[in-house]
Amino acid sequence: MTKKFSLRPAGFALLPALMLITVMAGDASASLDRFPRPEFHGGYQIPDNNFGSARAAFLYYMDVFALFAALCAACWVVFKKRSRKGVLALMLASIAYFGFYKSGCICSIGAIQNVSAGIFTGYAIPITVFLIFILPLIFALFFGRVFCSAVCPMGAVQDLVAVKPKKIPVRIDAPLRIIPHIYLGAAILFAATGAGFPVCKLDPFAGIFRLSAPTPLLAWGVAVLVTGIFVARPYCRYMCPYGVILGWASLISKHRVRISPGTCINCRLCENVCPVDAINQPEAEPSGEERKHSVKRLKIYFALIPVWIAAFAVCGWFLADAAAELHPNVKLLRIVELEESGAVMTKSLESEALRIDADIMAELRRAAGAARTGFRWGLTLLGIYLGIVIGGYLIRQSMYRKQDGYGTDPVSCVECGRCYGYCPQHKADKEKPKWVRDDKSC
Repeated sequence: MTKKFSLRPAGFALLPALMLITVMAGDASASLDRFPRPEFHGGYQIPDNNFGSARAAFLYYMDVFALFAALCAACWVVFKKRSRKGVLALMLASIAYFGFYKSGCICSIGAIQNVSAGIFTGYAIPITVFLIFILPLIFALFFGRVFCSAVCPMGAVQDLVAVKPKKIPVRIDAPLRIIPHIYLGAAILFAATGAGFPVCKLDPFAGIFRLSAPTPLLAWGVAVLVTGIFVARPYCRYMCPYGVILGWASLISKHRVRISPGTCINCRLCENVCPVDAINQPEAEPSGEERKHSVKRLKIYFALIPVWIAAFAVCGWFLADAAAELHPNVKLLRIVELEESGAVMTKSLESEALRIDADIMAELRRAAGAARTGFRWGLTLLGIYLGIVIGGYLIRQSMYRKQDGYGTDPVSCVECGRCYGYCPQHKADKEKPKWVRDDKSC
């Protein structure tokens, strides 16, 4: 088994602080006997435990190395070669290895929950899982969302089926982009309170990569893929919690996708072909509005931020009790209380076992109370975060950005390379002899 380390809580920090966590090695060995063996006096012989052999430790590190190599390859084909064909080849390799061969279980998206549980509960996670979580973020700080371009098998599958992507109206796109932030907060909250790992349970592609899953999960995956024919990368854009963190990191990335290797001629071909609407239009000056009106609107949006924060925080506080019912301890205590009140006539095995020992019942009540408290504060903080996100989005959309040509939005751009082949400047540069090319512009 791999070495493990524990992430101890140092306070309720925001998720970007995860990259500053100190890695502490620990012992991962475990005994074959989890509980003391009972003593029998009738000649009964307890059979030996027959567990499968643990996976060799170096194989876990091979997965990390494969992820690192794939990220390096993505940087090379996106920034140096500027090749859509190279991106497609890497997509197929990622789907084959990280998707079908690994059954989708080397997953940076799901690792959010492991790391969150390590911070808030002391849950020991393998160091390889932490590396799988942190490596794409480190690359995003320098090269943007190269993980999304061709390394993530979930994104690669969706990109391959996006054969007729349509533009999503802003009035629909803007509200949908709030969902990943809610999903991110829910994933952290559930992992931090011990309620479970919802990202893994709702993974639409787990059943496809494993070629086996419950019917509802398979139907969910097929629905996402069918939607992806007309709405490019629906899970990446409107659900993926890891994409939110990668977007934050991409804001300060030094290297970003440049559509044109030379001067943009504003032909709009890149805007038309971009499947995820990540192209910013050129702006010479604000159109159709006087400056004083723009400033007034910005002042209103800034003033409304406390209102958004307060409204969502109050909603989170009052929704906490209902959401806490999803926690297993709260759910079990609820069943026991219903049985004791006579609302339920039949008694479950779990509740019967709990009533044997009063100390266990007291511990269940304490654990359920702690879970309710965790959900209450967690959802309140999530409400505050959503208020900031919505207010920041409105301000960002209203601010004037001076831009001469078309360019990519680092937060939304998944660096799929589709725009390269449609840019006439890119084609003209490719047709030049190698000795006269301006390599610095690429």
